[in-house]
Parts: sequence; C-alpha cells; structure tokens
Amino acid sequence: MKFGGIKLRRLLAGGYPAGIAFALYAASLVTLCVALYECNRRDGTLTESASGSLLYVILSIIPFLCLLLTGWGAFSSLVRAKRDGGILTANLSELGRIVVLVTALPLIFFCSLLQVPAVPLVLSRGFHGPPWRVTVDRRVLIVSGEFTPGIAEAVERSLAANPSVGIVVFESPGGDIEEALRIGLAIKQDGLETGVATVCASACPYSFIAGRERILLPGGKLGFHACRKRVWYFECENQKYSSYLIANGIDETFIRKADSVAPQDIWYPKPEELFAAHVITRTRPDGSGNLVVTNGP
Repeated sequence: MKFGGIKLRRLLAGGYPAGIAFALYAASLVTLCVALYECNRRDGTLTESASGSLLYVILSIIPFLCLLLTGWGAFSSLVRAKRDGGILTANLSELGRIVVLVTALPLIFFCSLLQVPAVPLVLSRGFHGPPWRVTVDRRVLIVSGEFTPGIAEAVERSLAANPSVGIVVFESPGGDIEEALRIGLAIKQDGLETGVATVCASACPYSFIAGRERILLPGGKLGFHACRKRVWYFECENQKYSSYLIANGIDETFIRKADSVAPQDIWYPKPEELFAAHVITRTRPDGSGNLVVTNGP
C-alpha cells in the first residue's frame, strides 16, 4: 500500500533510510501539534456545524494516525541503522530513538485519552446541534442544557447583542465548570441578576452565584457536589472553586458541606439553607409570570 509515494509496509518494516523516516516522523509531529492547536483554539466554532465537526474529526484523527505510522517507521529504521552502521551511526540512531519516544508518547497518551474519544460527541453536536440552548425573551436570557465547550461564548454573544437583558435564568444539570466560571464572569461584569426556574446543578451554580441578585423561582432547585475528575491523572481543583464561591459571598460552612458530597451524588439544599448561606438573595413564592421578587426565603 502506498501513500503519496511512501510504501506503508516498507516504512513500518524500517526499510527506508533512517534520515528519511525520521524526517517523515518530524513532519507528522509538527502537523499533529498544529492540528491539535487549531482544534483547541477553534473548538467552539468548529463544532457548531456539520462541516465544522467533520473538519474537527479530520484534524484529530488523520494527523494522529500519521504520527503513529511514521513514529513506528522511524523507530524501526533507527533500530536497523544502529544494528547495521558504525559507532557514529549507532549513537545518532540511539539519540533519534530517544527523541521519537519522548515526543511521541505524550501525544499518543493525550490523543488516546482526550482527543479521539471526543470525536463521537463532536459529530453528534455538529449534526444534531449542541446539548444546550441560549435564548432571549425580552429582558430574560435563558440558558438551558448541558454546559459543554461553546456555551460560554454563546452567552457572551447573546449578552452583547441584547443589552436590555437584566436577568439570566438557568435550567441545566451542569457540565464543564470552566465554561460555568466564564459565564459567571460575563454575568458579573454586566451586573445581571440570575434565576433558577427548574434545576441548576453541578457546574451550573458557579454561573448562578455570580448574579447581583440570585433568585430562586418557584420549582427551582440548586444542586451541589464535589468536583468530578475528567480523567484519572487530573486532580480536581476543589480549593480553586471553593475560593471562587467564598469571593462571591457564599458561607464557608455551606461550601465544606457541598465539597463533602461525592461526585456521583448530588445535594439539593432547602431554600432556607440556600438563603442562610447567601447562595440565593431572594425567592418568588407565587406562581405569577412577574419576575419581581420578594425578600426572604
């Protein structure tokens, strides 16, 4: 099998000169790094459409496969060069093998655990739309669905396009906490109120507590638990998130209790607990459509 004049079987067997095989690997390495950078930089826009999601998949998969193939070929060629060459060639080949291992293994590790597993989600989002919605109803911005990459940017765009918005209402089971913090920053910068109409849990309260006034609407619930690891080698930054809550005036005893809840569980405090801990500042006990609220739990 040939790709662009390169015989794959010969490459994998180490049949190409070590210099050529190493150059192919270096080109694949640079290509993959650029592709990963572009995927990360343009993640929110690439995954908003079917064509963008396909481009994301191409940038994630093809350079990764090329790295695997050329890395294997370069390593095999360097092994053969060490065996068949003189002392200088052997030393250079050994150095080349170390370079291949040191540069390839971290990228293979990263792509295998994060980049490639994200492909099905990206395709689903590109063809069926994101798992969230950001809509405006006069003075109310409604943020619903799961917090995934792109939602914070959508909220920022909506706020910029609708300066009359005065309150952001959340209906979300949570998701990416960094997206939630970014939404919270936008809310705080604009001095907006926040509200919960149904459920705002996990990462969602981090956006909610940024409100100038934090309103628990009828039927609304706020859910808390400790940080959930994305992958095993990333430590949760509970201290960082606790500091964020403290900076927004949340009671430290309440924060410690929330942090004690296992990531797979969720704690829904009563309205009076939320009010006492300064998580909410107001409630609206009646069922009217008026967003004017009353003080107290």
